[in-house]
Amino acid sequence: MNRTILSAALVLALAPAPLLAAPKARPAAVSEAPAWRSAWGNAPIAPQAVARPGEARAFTDVTVRQVMRLNAGGEAVRLRLSNELNERPLAVGAITLAPADADGKILGAPIAVTVGGKAEFTIPPGAPVLSDPVALPVKAMDYVSAAVFYVGTQAPAGHRVRLFVAPPGNHVAKDAIPGEQALKGPGLVSGVEVRGQGEPPVLVAIGDSITEGSGSTPNADKGWPEQLAARLAARGQGWSVVNMGIGGGRLLREVSGPSALSRFDRDVLSVAGVKAVVVLEGINDIGRAVQPGFTADVVTPEDLIAGYRQLIARAHARGVKIYGGVIPPFEGAAYYHDKGEATRTAVNAWIRTGGEFDGVIDFDAVLRDPAKPSQLRVETHGGDHLHPNDAGYALMAEAADKAVFPGK
Repeated sequence: MNRTILSAALVLALAPAPLLAAPKARPAAVSEAPAWRSAWGNAPIAPQAVARPGEARAFTDVTVRQVMRLNAGGEAVRLRLSNELNERPLAVGAITLAPADADGKILGAPIAVTVGGKAEFTIPPGAPVLSDPVALPVKAMDYVSAAVFYVGTQAPAGHRVRLFVAPPGNHVAKDAIPGEQALKGPGLVSGVEVRGQGEPPVLVAIGDSITEGSGSTPNADKGWPEQLAARLAARGQGWSVVNMGIGGGRLLREVSGPSALSRFDRDVLSVAGVKAVVVLEGINDIGRAVQPGFTADVVTPEDLIAGYRQLIARAHARGVKIYGGVIPPFEGAAYYHDKGEATRTAVNAWIRTGGEFDGVIDFDAVLRDPAKPSQLRVETHGGDHLHPNDAGYALMAEAADKAVFPGK
């Protein structure tokens, strides 16, 4: 079995974009030459040893499919495969790509995907790789299926997503795989890029479970970044939206995956075509301080503001606009505490009035209960007083749309 070890030099280097001074100006396309941009993405997470019921952590000589909705179109597609948070090389026997529907059904003949011209390859530890381009015309809101055959036992360092796991063997060339089982597990694909004319822009959303979409209808693309992408596509806005939320994530410290400070360059600034980022992070930094095992992690408003300033400086150094998301209420949530509410209020006041973000998206204003501003409106959440439901995420998408694309 011939395996080719790829160097990290295959990683796409992001070309810095020119700094845009106007606070709410949107970058315009400056070239009609074909360019790559991200149409879908999620944040890598380190492998975990223990699986929950209905989940997988590792795969042995098996074919696994990952289905993704693209938020931009183009004439060709390539995949970003992440082994960045893994300490071991990861062996891939074969990959194919095919059109799919929202339920994951394959709609066309799978197309072989190669890396450096090789169908079988190994990704080094700590590195991503980009696949060779695949001639597959796609439109915004299309779904694609990537089928991966893992050689030996592999534990991908990927985001936990819906997967379709086949019986043992290499089934990547099939347009229907009998016996597939839907599970949640780590996806090898961390990004899908499309090639089209000009330099159409990308907005990246980074945050915790509220950005990831917890509380929305599962597998229905109803989180706020996905609903924003659908709004933009419906009116031909031309922007792609990439969701880099991690459930449980924090701004300052690692807990459920790397902190926003540590992953910002990889998960935001390396995204192909990024021109703007929305940051909604901090509620877990505030709330977890009262949970067992986290009592040493108390944060002050000044701590969080210092973290935001780091992200602002790093975004501006790359010519990327950065929007601050005002943190929604959380009274009634399991980790609510009065001191945390005071911290949230102080941080939100700085986000709104500090003038350091290029723009502000007031998620708090559209979700809070007017009669009790420290709580979410009852119709906007599913009962945990923390995560919005589909309707709440729709309000967040509308707020983001109005703040980033005023007058459109």
